[in-house]
Amino acid sequence: MKVTEHIERAKGNTLFSFEIIPPVKGRNIQELYDNIDPLMDFNPPFIDVTTSREEYIYIDKNGLLDKKLTRMRP
Repeated sequence: MKVTEHIERAKGNTLFSFEIIPPVKGRNIQELYDNIDPLMDFNPPFIDVTTSREEYIYIDKNGLLDKKLTRMRP
């Protein structure tokens, strides 16, 4: 179902949806399910699983931070 259809069906009521980022490549899919399960209490019309193109980590080097690219996703 499209987002616009959810909005139409809400008939003016407030809807809550969630956007989550999947686990880092190589990690267990169970992490995704573990993040979604508590959200189901809110009965969201949809949950968007998105990806990020780049992820950076910052490494402390004697008081200075060094930014390092850790992964790329299509």
